[in-house]
Amino acid sequence: MHTNEILTSFTLAAALGVCLFTVASYLRTSPIVLLLLGGIVAGPEVLGLVHPSALGDGLRTIVSLAVAIILFEGGLTLDLRGYRTVSQEICRVLTIGVFVTWIGTAVLLRLIFGFDIAFCVLAASLVIVTGPTVIGPLLHRIRVQPKLHHILHWEGVLIDPIGVFLALLSFEFYVSTDGTQQLVVKDFLLRFAVGVVFGVAFGFLMDFLLRRQWISKGQTNIFVLAMAMLNFAMADVAISESGLLSVTVAGLVLGSRKTPQLREIVSYKIELKDFAIGLLFVLLAANLELRAFVEFGWNLILAVIGIMLIVRPLNIFLSTSQSILTLKEKLFLCWIAPRGIVAASMASLFALELRRRGIENAVFLESFTYSVIAGTVVVQGFTAGSVGRWLGVVRPVPTGWIIVGAHALGRQVARFFGRHGVDVVLIDTNAREVRAAERDGLVAINEDAMQVTPEKYAAFYRCGNLLALTANADLNRMLCRRWSELLEEATLFRWERSGYQTANNEHLLVGKRVWTELPLNHWMHPDSEPPPLDIRLRATDALPEPENVLMTVRNGVVVPGDARELDDNDVEWLVYDPRGEQETSVLPLAQENVIFSNQTDLRELYREMLYHLRNQLPGIDPEQMLVEIWRREEDYTSLLGHGIALPHTWSSAVDHATLMVARPQNQLLCPLTDLPIEIVFMLLSPAGQPDEHLACLSYIARLIGTESRRERILAADNAAELHRLIVRS
Repeated sequence: MHTNEILTSFTLAAALGVCLFTVASYLRTSPIVLLLLGGIVAGPEVLGLVHPSALGDGLRTIVSLAVAIILFEGGLTLDLRGYRTVSQEICRVLTIGVFVTWIGTAVLLRLIFGFDIAFCVLAASLVIVTGPTVIGPLLHRIRVQPKLHHILHWEGVLIDPIGVFLALLSFEFYVSTDGTQQLVVKDFLLRFAVGVVFGVAFGFLMDFLLRRQWISKGQTNIFVLAMAMLNFAMADVAISESGLLSVTVAGLVLGSRKTPQLREIVSYKIELKDFAIGLLFVLLAANLELRAFVEFGWNLILAVIGIMLIVRPLNIFLSTSQSILTLKEKLFLCWIAPRGIVAASMASLFALELRRRGIENAVFLESFTYSVIAGTVVVQGFTAGSVGRWLGVVRPVPTGWIIVGAHALGRQVARFFGRHGVDVVLIDTNAREVRAAERDGLVAINEDAMQVTPEKYAAFYRCGNLLALTANADLNRMLCRRWSELLEEATLFRWERSGYQTANNEHLLVGKRVWTELPLNHWMHPDSEPPPLDIRLRATDALPEPENVLMTVRNGVVVPGDARELDDNDVEWLVYDPRGEQETSVLPLAQENVIFSNQTDLRELYREMLYHLRNQLPGIDPEQMLVEIWRREEDYTSLLGHGIALPHTWSSAVDHATLMVARPQNQLLCPLTDLPIEIVFMLLSPAGQPDEHLACLSYIARLIGTESRRERILAADNAAELHRLIVRS
């Protein structure tokens, strides 16, 4: 029965934690409140489904390992560059503000409860952190002004490791005292030294092994997980209570080393961390002694109110004393400081260890920390929008754009947006393209748009629209579907060639297609040259062809997409310039070399084409070349199928590859197969240069091999349209 109770408690806690995480993600809110309520309801004091006490001493081990994984992941994902780029206000909040919160809370607890100062310092260290898991969803929901958003976001992201470090030091300080509360300096310094040494050693060891690829790619994630757990265990065995500090340091070292496999490691650790948080919080919430909250009574409520209305405002006003922030902006910052997952996990772990040591008032750590979490998350979370609107710091729906693809085309489109004051964030998995965008002064993120968490980057909060510009139409569709769930009331656009969307699948697709007739995929590949785009002004330039328009400035708003009908309110356009397509087209096809012919015989059509080319290639003899081409035609037909013929030859009289296309107006038949020929591609290349010749043949074969492209080409009713369809495919 005991074994069944252990199994049931553990599995139910894990399943409930994951389910509540999923619900919180769907509701776009912090999962912490749902996890706490779910754990309490499932615990022995309500439904009795989860019994943490059944795990015995194993509960502390589970909690310790889960916290270690959370802290290790936090170290991995810490953005050290953020400390160097944040504003003065954030730097002061992370320094002056941290110590004001720490010391102010300790003094408040001393005055209200009368605990010894060492215990008050420990309890106060647990509520220093806010955390991105609670700040992110809150900011996403209420959309405050950019500078307030920036301060709150970076405070939540960067304060976690600071708060964890101070909490660990406070805990080691407290447990390194004897019964008379005299500090045992040796124990304290030894714990600190062992934790740092083991953490640095394991961090560099993992980086060393991974950089030399001694660990196979498929084993990287489990190897790093095992090493992190081994690090925690070895440091804790060497000297108790040093494991958490050690594993945090190891994560910081590995993350700062920018190990090549870091992206995959972080992705795996984030998923594992979420599982650990769900399991951990259900177990911890179920293990809470609700009577303790009642016993501490009004004093506990008074402490929470004091932190919200005295300590936090004191933090903000001292930290921003030299800031240009207005009084209303400072008041809003005073009101928003919800505590989160790190605070709760550290409090429960410390409480378990202090109980094991028989420390009086150990239960207070949990009661106090969870009360602060509940008070700040619930009260501030539900009132943040109203307070923000009352203070006038809430901004309208974000109008910025996320462009997936930092390639040459994406950068040009982003610059056009920026030209008109529109916020743009480029996102790409190619680090080189991201660096190129940053050199151009653009905001760019090196992430996978299908996996990135928007709350992780403050820049995303300015964006409410998406433009998917990858060369893969199916990926663009998936991107629009994913971001339609991440961006409220988003406007979604995707590049896609004609023929992909049909009446049968249209109802399944998300987002509007743009630029369907333009060959923009040529410039959606890494290291591609800039596409031939041009900015046209109504005041000075001629009106562009509507089908060539990529972006329009209309009534002061930048509108992406084809402008099938120009409007009187259009003042500026970003235009695809077909004059530059000859330089960028794969095929050596000039517009004058595309003709519609009235010939009724295939041989005569070839003669007409060769005499036409003699004007550009004066060294060729049309009659002699016709004999060579026709002999080959009678031996091996040039008909590729689907009515497409591709006669071709090399000649020393040709100095550069030249392609000509003819569309017969009358029916012509292949001499070998008697099948109709509807279009002729004739390719002449210099002798001794087979590579370019074969590349052109291969490209033409692929071009007419796609049914949708072939149908559009065959449907062209004039030479200009036929040329445009060929070179832009």
